[in-house]
Amino acid sequence: MSHSNSTKQSNMQTPSLPSLYFSTSNNATKEQSNEHAAPPSLSTLPPELIHTCLIQYANWGDLAKLACVQSKWKNMVHDAATFGGRDAMWELIMCLLHGEDGQDVSSSSAKNEDEFDAKDGDDDVVVVVESKGMNNRGLQKNEALAIRYLTRLAGMEEVVDSIMESASVDEHLSATTTASALPNDESTNKHDDNTADEAALLQLATCYLSGIGLPQPNPTQAIHCLTMAYHSCQSVESAHKLALIYEYPTQSNNLIPIDVVAAFEWFKAAAQKGHVTSMAELALCYELGCGVTQSDEEALDWYTRAANAGHSASHYSVGEHFEEARGVRMDHEEACLWYYRAAVLGEEDGVDGLRRLVEVARRVVPQVDEVLHA
Repeated sequence: MSHSNSTKQSNMQTPSLPSLYFSTSNNATKEQSNEHAAPPSLSTLPPELIHTCLIQYANWGDLAKLACVQSKWKNMVHDAATFGGRDAMWELIMCLLHGEDGQDVSSSSAKNEDEFDAKDGDDDVVVVVESKGMNNRGLQKNEALAIRYLTRLAGMEEVVDSIMESASVDEHLSATTTASALPNDESTNKHDDNTADEAALLQLATCYLSGIGLPQPNPTQAIHCLTMAYHSCQSVESAHKLALIYEYPTQSNNLIPIDVVAAFEWFKAAAQKGHVTSMAELALCYELGCGVTQSDEEALDWYTRAANAGHSASHYSVGEHFEEARGVRMDHEEACLWYYRAAVLGEEDGVDGLRRLVEVARRVVPQVDEVLHA
């Protein structure tokens, strides 16, 4: 194997194992007693040498192949993910979900679970198949196994086990879906320890919503993952995602009913913590009176915050408020300044606003014709 072919083609971390992982006490692996003995095998090499080669050149597919060589190595991939810590496990999850290059390959989630479970209580076993349905690291895509690792990394194992061991799963699901989740309700969604992982919870929520690696989608668990990420990890992104789920049915594959009040509360929670898109969405809620009492003043305030934070479309919305005297006195010159900023940022609505007020715009923005004739 040449060095150029063996080195990584991405920024992914090299799988790692303890330095003496390949050591053995089996006398059969000692030097052969005479020259007619069988030629040396991998197990006769110094364990430190094997370890050095692996940490420099091996990827997850290589480990999966080695796991098929000897029964005592069958948990090698799992061991590497565990030994390597959070980043190694996340890397393995991404390989199992997407493949190293992010290209979709045929799903293996329908495979018999026995092919991936070690027998007699051993750890998870990852297998390699011939070539069909494989990513370019030699590791077969397996969404179901990825979900199990995600659950572990997210710190959700005990939560899921408690749900599944309850008297009636259906009763649990119906009880938890009666009311929408809200930011101020953290009684059942906060970890007492630091095991929760934000990225894993967000990815797990996506899988639950889409049914990736699962028999079917589970919106209840998706909401649980997102609220846990918010309360345990202070995840602003999870608050924004929850707002979108309650506002737009397509965000949950039409599995979660629209709740404009819950959407408003989650947009507000995310906006107050600096999420720029949520600022614009919150402003729209105030503008339309969606989930909250209508207020042009509050809408203008949040559109202005979003615009100043870099949200291009909000520049137009601020200008529109000045043009139409909504929540502020009418000021067409100020409106043109905001429309111009929106147009420069690529917003076609900004160009339309300048055209409506073209005479005023030419007085306050000397370069306006360049934008109008671009």
